[in-house]
Amino acid sequence: MANPSSFFPKKFAFLLLILTALGSGIWLFLNRQESPTDAKFPDRFVLMEEFCQGKLSQVRFLPSQANELLTLANSLEDCTEIELGAGVFNLPNSLSFNQTKGLRVKGKGKNLTTLKFDSKSNGNGLEAESVQSFEVLDLTILDSGKNGLEIRLSQNILIDGVVVRWSNTTGDGMQKNGAYGIYPVNVQNIVLQNSESYFASDAGLYVGQCINALVRYNKAEKNVMGLEIENTINADVYENTLVGNTGGFLAYDLNKNTIVSRNISVHHNRIVGNNFPNFARTGIVKTVPSGVGMVITSTRFVEISENTMGENHTADIGILNGLVSVSSDLSLWPMRNWRTHDIYIHNNQFIGGSGTSVDNGNVGSDRPMGELLSMIQKIRAKLGNGTTMPEILYDGVDSGGTLLLFTTWFGNREGNENGICIETKNEKAPNLLDMNFAALLQNSEEPTEASIEEAIQKKLVKVYSPNSDPPYGGSPERGFSCKGYQFQGFPIALPNVRGRLAI
Repeated sequence: MANPSSFFPKKFAFLLLILTALGSGIWLFLNRQESPTDAKFPDRFVLMEEFCQGKLSQVRFLPSQANELLTLANSLEDCTEIELGAGVFNLPNSLSFNQTKGLRVKGKGKNLTTLKFDSKSNGNGLEAESVQSFEVLDLTILDSGKNGLEIRLSQNILIDGVVVRWSNTTGDGMQKNGAYGIYPVNVQNIVLQNSESYFASDAGLYVGQCINALVRYNKAEKNVMGLEIENTINADVYENTLVGNTGGFLAYDLNKNTIVSRNISVHHNRIVGNNFPNFARTGIVKTVPSGVGMVITSTRFVEISENTMGENHTADIGILNGLVSVSSDLSLWPMRNWRTHDIYIHNNQFIGGSGTSVDNGNVGSDRPMGELLSMIQKIRAKLGNGTTMPEILYDGVDSGGTLLLFTTWFGNREGNENGICIETKNEKAPNLLDMNFAALLQNSEEPTEASIEEAIQKKLVKVYSPNSDPPYGGSPERGFSCKGYQFQGFPIALPNVRGRLAI
């Protein structure tokens, strides 16, 4: 007969091990679930004129009165219109507004009125915090030390006819430029239109942590990222011109932010020739290879339609799980909200000339995704699979697990767990390269030339086309060509002010 004193401890230890494993599994499962924001949407968009009901104080400044303008900003009353004359306002410090309701800052025109800042001050250009019914119109912001126009923790914001640019336009000097051109963050109700940004070292036009954003008729050129929508609920992004940046458009979520993106429409934009060298100092955009038209990562419920894309040397569209875009080091990976799913791509015009040279042939260790794509391109060419990259690149990380460890266990399962849906009616239909990250890694932290070549030879990494059966691959029940998520519109009416100005 067994000794009870030895039997029960062993049995207890085994049971404890099982319970610990089960508990860990439950914890991992729960923590990999998405945590959508229970957003409190504002009831309506109130412009400055309506808020003030015609009771406005007006003040005017000439460029020679720059110091007086800075002084007034510190003691401003609600419902004030600041009219700035033509010329250059030389401002040593940020032009700051705080807790003001019903305010308009208006120049004579974006090519006539310039706010020029001392880049050595390391401050923003024009900045506002906790303001309501605030408008910035018809002026240029030049050489801010940090962001050009920054608005935080505010409601009902109109930015119309604003240009942000920097004088450093070549070489290492561009790294000294401010990170963001136009930067509304934590704003409820934002209209950004008829505006431009040049040479921002992160994103030229940025909308982050916002609820209800209308972004239209803008131009971004020679920034690291042209236009970025981050952690934003309800965004309609259309008729923007995104050319000559490192990357044209980015939809992305910061993992631990309380606002989880959804309901985004990107349509009728021109996203062409974004091959500018990456000159970012820091941040995730520092890892973006040059030559990317559009990157969709760590986000959900996005409709991409009627855009014109081409001549982006790496690819027109990249669809990535947020974990892959951060690091292949499992210890660094957070858990929640990193899936990319329910992406509906349809009826875009692909004009060609893309995928010819990943990162313009200048891949480096600080851009690991560029290194990986370059390796894939070279090995595909070596094996006779073509010398150019397809228009759409997909990492193949499905919802089998949030940690890449789970993904390598489950592999790239047949079907379309993430709801990546592609439809087209154009003559030039896009091809999609499913990189199948699990197959590339082969349960290692980093892919190698050997693992990439093996995955391609086994057709675990392959190109799908509209002629595939089913179209673009996947299972017969649910291929990549499917009826996908469609933009639901806004819960409130956003103002149709001024329409389109000449850019």
